[in-house]
Amino acid sequence: MDKIPGQNENTVPVVEPNKLETEHGVVVKTKSIDVHSLPQKKRLLESEKDSKSPPLDKQPLDESWLLLSQDWQSQPYEKTDIPALLKQTKKRTLLAKSLLVIDVIATLGLIIALLVVLYQGGWGTATIAYLAFGSIMSVAFVYYEIKIRLRIWQQSCDSPDKAVANAIAGVKSSISYIKLIKLSCWLLLPVVNWYVYVMIEESEKSPWPPFFAINTFIIIMWLITHWFHKKRARELSQLTAV
Repeated sequence: MDKIPGQNENTVPVVEPNKLETEHGVVVKTKSIDVHSLPQKKRLLESEKDSKSPPLDKQPLDESWLLLSQDWQSQPYEKTDIPALLKQTKKRTLLAKSLLVIDVIATLGLIIALLVVLYQGGWGTATIAYLAFGSIMSVAFVYYEIKIRLRIWQQSCDSPDKAVANAIAGVKSSISYIKLIKLSCWLLLPVVNWYVYVMIEESEKSPWPPFFAINTFIIIMWLITHWFHKKRARELSQLTAV
């Protein structure tokens, strides 16, 4: 057969439309089909199907993660009793204010005693020095105590939403106050022993009973504050874990 001019040899063959004639004489034309496009459409459908189905290597991971999350949700946990926490914080705030009032009264008492001793005269140098040191130390103690407490009291409130945050702040304030007491014990120990020693030398009595009594009192006070320190530290760790 002769080649038609202008026809390309690489042209994709196309099936000519067929004419079908029915019994009633109706002619139906079939649509032409590009035979070379059929494999491409098949590959396209297969790729869409593969993209919709999850990879096989991810299915076990998803199942393991689901089991792990269900196991984690089934674990028991400790719920925080917000009303009890608010009540405890309010109670400790009242106690802290009471301690502050007591410390202020004690400081004023030391200052008044020092002024009386200086006014009357006739007191020994050791007594005047001891009262002066005690007054200065007590004023410094109350100053830092007020500084510690006010920083917490100014931001505290009775809102249930901030119950845990206020409780944490209160425990931290209590720990700072306890550290202040422990430091005061160490500072007070040598001064008290010196004063007792001087007074015993002047009275010519046995020094052991007063030394034993004073040092025992200071050590017991330090141990009590240390016990409270450990207790508040445990409470702080529990509250921060909520």
